[in-house]
Amino acid sequence: MHILLAEDSRANALPVIAFLKERGYRVSHVMDGAAAVAAYQADTPDLVLMDVMMPVLDGIEATRRIKALGGRRWVPVMLLTGLSAQEEIVAGFDAGADDYLIKPIVFAVLDARMRSMQRIANIQDSLFSIFDNVYEAIITIDEQGTVCNYNRAAERIFGYGADEVIGRNVKMLMPEPHAAAHDGYLARYLRERTPRIVGSSRKVQGRRKNGDIFPLRLAVTELRRGDRSQFIGLVSDISAEEQARQRIEFLALHDALTGLPNRAQFNEVLDATLAGPAAGRHALLFIDLDGFKPINDSLGHEAGDAALKIVAGRLRHDLAAGDFVARLGGDEFVAIARDVADTAAARAIAARLIEAVARPMHLAGTERRMGASVGIAMIEARDGRDASEILTAADNAMYAAKRAGKGRVAVAEDGA
Repeated sequence: MHILLAEDSRANALPVIAFLKERGYRVSHVMDGAAAVAAYQADTPDLVLMDVMMPVLDGIEATRRIKALGGRRWVPVMLLTGLSAQEEIVAGFDAGADDYLIKPIVFAVLDARMRSMQRIANIQDSLFSIFDNVYEAIITIDEQGTVCNYNRAAERIFGYGADEVIGRNVKMLMPEPHAAAHDGYLARYLRERTPRIVGSSRKVQGRRKNGDIFPLRLAVTELRRGDRSQFIGLVSDISAEEQARQRIEFLALHDALTGLPNRAQFNEVLDATLAGPAAGRHALLFIDLDGFKPINDSLGHEAGDAALKIVAGRLRHDLAAGDFVARLGGDEFVAIARDVADTAAARAIAARLIEAVARPMHLAGTERRMGASVGIAMIEARDGRDASEILTAADNAMYAAKRAGKGRVAVAEDGA
């Protein structure tokens, strides 16, 4: 146990130091209040014995400054004062002192008081150990939004050390526009007592020290102490949970190999297109690769997968920004070209895609080529056909293009 003794009289200090060292304590001795504050900051003790009357800075002001430093642990301050110093004792307690001893010091009483302080400190340390070792971040703020407590989980989640946060406004942990609005939210709650966040749990965003914005789950409770409130925030970093959810949602609507939308998303988009405004004409292009099977069989599935990824990238690149392309499965792709004037324009788009697919690609150390056959079905919003009928028409047109020699385009309205 480390004890800081602040006593300007060596005659009074030496017997106390000898007694404490005999009990096995480590003692740091200073002779004025300013030195006591500096020693406390340099090597935080477990207990402070503070003489009230000292030069440079008296013990009461030194106590006030030490208590203002805060910190993770409670460090008791015991005042050493004269028999007729009731005002000093009251002033010392107001400054934050925890106990007092009357001079001349009775060592048996000092020993008993120190044991009592140590029992309280042990309870405090146990509570702080729990506080610091829970998985969730625990942050407490006062009515001004100033951070009072900030545990190790909060340090891990936000990247700030406790000394960087305690004493500052909690909005430093929030991104805009929430940071700018937080003081107003807090003031309104204290004025109206209408809870929006207090007493509930919700998903919000936090801001790390490095500037990263991340999702978190926040639960806030209020602790009333007399006419003052303290707010306790329980914070969980849900970045991994949100990434997993987003990944699941992505896979539900996207092809895992190429990253393109899958059949399920294509059906949704086609249905939405058919249910859209009556004005506008679009084209559904059914694209089937020519020569994919020989590549897959001769070079292996990895090369086949690589070829499909290359084709997906080329289709996405050569379509307009507002167009849509998906992989149905195997070597079949579909695209919706929007606001197409007529079948001639649709044919021009299909020809461009065939040309893009036909460019050489490097697979398994060799240069290979593939082709594509495209069937087109024009889409007239609310023309009476459903999505299945339009897809079947485009599919049939694609087979007509293959029968005509592959690498060609056929339009369903042409009677193909």
